[in-house]
Amino acid sequence: MRAAAIGRRGVLAAGAGALLSACAGPAAREAIGTPAERIAATGFAELQRDGSSRGSVVGFGDRHVLTCAHVLGRHQGGFSLRRGDGAEAAAELVGCSARMDPAVLRVAAGFLAPPPVMRGLLPIAGEAVWAAGAPGIGASVAAGRVEAPDAEMPGYGRGFTARMPALMGYSGGPVVDRLGQLMGLTTALPEGGNAALLALLTGTDLDGLLRRNRQVFVLSIHRAQAEAALLLEGRKAA
Repeated sequence: MRAAAIGRRGVLAAGAGALLSACAGPAAREAIGTPAERIAATGFAELQRDGSSRGSVVGFGDRHVLTCAHVLGRHQGGFSLRRGDGAEAAAELVGCSARMDPAVLRVAAGFLAPPPVMRGLLPIAGEAVWAAGAPGIGASVAAGRVEAPDAEMPGYGRGFTARMPALMGYSGGPVVDRLGQLMGLTTALPEGGNAALLALLTGTDLDGLLRRNRQVFVLSIHRAQAEAALLLEGRKAA
């Protein structure tokens, strides 16, 4: 099956401290009673650098987390994670993919639990999905539906698109199905336009707060994990 091609537009990173400070705590609270409850409580954290939020991460194995490389900017260090219960931990960059958007960071063992992953390779059009993130203002959990089950976005990789009100600060965070299984990482806005610039100028994702039916590109968790495994193997070989 040929993936739908998507033009590269906007991202959902919080920016280099320009957005208002975010907190992962609301995601854990807001997710209660939804399929995202488990992952928001145990497998998700806010990514920070120098006290400013940059996006989100999900657990990957016992000592690593996954996020989107674009949320790191050009920085190589100084990262930390903040869990929903307020616990914090330093995070060391292991590597970023040169051909798609995943990045891997190392953290203290057991800081985040690796979430269960969806069994199928592709979602179903119209399937309900839930995302968790760390926006400065706005909901930390978003619900929506799969639009294109198989899509590819140049520079970001292959996954699917969904319609949901994800905000700046969701990048790198989880998207789950009705069983709470991880489907992918919130990655970019194919129709982003000037949303990122407006957010940087105002400190708030106004476009996202006003436009509830955003098209969001979600990087496939299967592809993200496979790429992360290659990054870890390359680190070991070095």
